[in-house]
Amino acid sequence: MELRQLRYFVDIAKTEHLTTSARNLYVTQSTLSHGLRQLEEELGMALFERIGRGLKLSQAGVVFRNYAERALHEVEAGRMALADLSELQTGTLTIGVIPTFLNTLVAPAVAAFMRAYPKVNVVVIELLAPPVEQGLLDGSLDLGVSFHPPQRAELDALPLFDERMMLLVNPSHPLAGRRTLSVKSLAGVPLALLPRTFYTRSLIEDGLRTAGVTPLLRAEMGSVESLIALCRWGDMATIVPERAAQQATDMVAIHLVAPQLIRTAGLLWRRGASYSAAAREFAAQLAPATRTNMPR
Repeated sequence: MELRQLRYFVDIAKTEHLTTSARNLYVTQSTLSHGLRQLEEELGMALFERIGRGLKLSQAGVVFRNYAERALHEVEAGRMALADLSELQTGTLTIGVIPTFLNTLVAPAVAAFMRAYPKVNVVVIELLAPPVEQGLLDGSLDLGVSFHPPQRAELDALPLFDERMMLLVNPSHPLAGRRTLSVKSLAGVPLALLPRTFYTRSLIEDGLRTAGVTPLLRAEMGSVESLIALCRWGDMATIVPERAAQQATDMVAIHLVAPQLIRTAGLLWRRGASYSAAAREFAAQLAPATRTNMPR
């Protein structure tokens, strides 16, 4: 089995079309077909079902895809790991980040890393917490910045900091004069929150449930920024992370107590994986302890 065959297979799995993949890989269609056929013969089963002019992963192909992607990722990580830490070679570092940590936490670390190691290309992908964890497991991500502890047992993580959730309202809101507010007092307050697919929404609902509050949910929006914009022009309140609240200087941030709603940011990586010098150095920008904790 050759690496080029794995690259052929992974690209075709994405495009589901030989002509498109041949163009992506700068090979002829006949070369691509031959390489795929050799791989299928070696594995002893078809990886694709032929549907008209297109291709669709077979059941065997679906199973094999994660392993192929992980193998290619490991080869790239190994290639970069050969570089000396003081002179990192050209390569790509891919990081999955949940939205609210992207600008406030990760962007400064990326800028510092790029100044120190200009030969390494950094790709930052904005994802929700579950896709961050899945990307680490399937090898499409080198590192993740999400929540601690992770949901998947196959991941290792290091806590970065705790962050309180705060009630945010505009200056004309009836609660704008408050500096603290018990969670129980949110009963009957019209709220705009993130959708239930977000980890932060689950954290908020757990806190409300603990306080015996059924939220008066008036709107759901898919980003913290859109929630803040909505409450800026309306009579609703929202619950957002402290860092986001601090950036909304025209709004009023109110500390929630009894209970406090706290989430923990974490740096995540796949347990037992080999990591490049680039990954270890970037991790050290966020959390110096990872320099010794991450596997080589």
